Amino acid sequence: MIDLLIDNIGVLATARRSPWRFGDDVLIIEDAAVAVSRGEVLDVGPSSTIRKRYNASRVIDAGNKLVTPALVDAHTHMLFAGNRSWELELKLGGATYGEILRRGGGIYSTIKSTEAASDGELMRSLEDRVSVAMTHGAGVLEVKTGYAATPSGEARLLGIIRRVKPMVELVDTLLMHVPPREGGREAHVNAMIETMHQLMPSFVDVFCDDGAFTVDESRRFLSAGAGLGIGLRLHADELANIGCSELVGELPLSSIDHLLKTPGDVMAMIAKSRTAAVLLPCTALSMLSGEKPRIDVLRREGGIPALGTDFSPNSWCPSMEAAMELSTYLYGLTPLEALMAATINSAYSLGLKGVGMVAPGSRALLAVWNVDDVDWLTYWVGGGKLSQLLLGSVVMEFKASPAT
Repeated sequence: MIDLLIDNIGVLATARRSPWRFGDDVLIIEDAAVAVSRGEVLDVGPSSTIRKRYNASRVIDAGNKLVTPALVDAHTHMLFAGNRSWELELKLGGATYGEILRRGGGIYSTIKSTEAASDGELMRSLEDRVSVAMTHGAGVLEVKTGYAATPSGEARLLGIIRRVKPMVELVDTLLMHVPPREGGREAHVNAMIETMHQLMPSFVDVFCDDGAFTVDESRRFLSAGAGLGIGLRLHADELANIGCSELVGELPLSSIDHLLKTPGDVMAMIAKSRTAAVLLPCTALSMLSGEKPRIDVLRREGGIPALGTDFSPNSWCPSMEAAMELSTYLYGLTPLEALMAATINSAYSLGLKGVGMVAPGSRALLAVWNVDDVDWLTYWVGGGKLSQLLLGSVVMEFKASPAT
């Protein structure tokens, strides 16, 4: 007797292997079923075959609709206080990032709000945002620190991420976000490295860009993480190309994120590496610039695309559904490419085994969508497509939009 059987699946779509590279095939099974036992996928195949093999304590009827792995958000800044909605009108009026900073906005204003908030307030806001993300299919989310003025403040934020106990898994990242406003950059980098040694986060990350940290500062911080066996992530080429993305040739980066300004030859280098290129189309939309990464190069060279929402005060997007939709309409990913980026490759970028695919031995993290096939995941814009989210033995029901 198994714990759970998901039956009457119209179409099951999943990667065959990890990572998925542009051009790889995928597994598509029509009229499928999935057997689950003790929080893991036990078997996958045609419904008639799986039903004969197993008796289940509970049967979930997928309604002849699409089933995929639950989505994995590879890049968020969900832990902060306050908001910066007032900046939108400034951006619409043509204000640059520097001008917004001078008017009291930007990252430093969020740092001020976050440091004034209590641990309890920050935990509740993070839990609420994660809950919203789940309604859009997220089964795992990466959450960064980054909104503190000091390394001790970053340590506080990392502790909050680790104490929060949502129903989905959170992957913690210690982010070196912006330099101190009053100078002392070298001392700040040294103190962040010491914090890394003390707390041993799952990942470290650095905002390497114009107005943030230099290539040399980023290299030193990330090299320290590599020496400790910590996973490495990198914000690069969002605002300008200052050489940050070329670190992919020097360091064992798990991911390199944003890539709006990455030149074609460097994008080819990223594509040929084992580093995931995390695409953040919600941010590109919020920047109002019309810029996009060199997806043509990433696709031609067989790169590893991943997806994240980049949820932040500057990009208030908790929805991986929206990230997938925008990856099609802004970046040109096909619906199937967007699904692979949002599942197996985002999980790969986070070093997660058995996540982001539906196969024997994988974790039972699945999404049932109220659509008939993969194309509808991004053809239908506006979210509201999720019907059920399966997290191990827990099945969450959602009121999906009317079927097509």
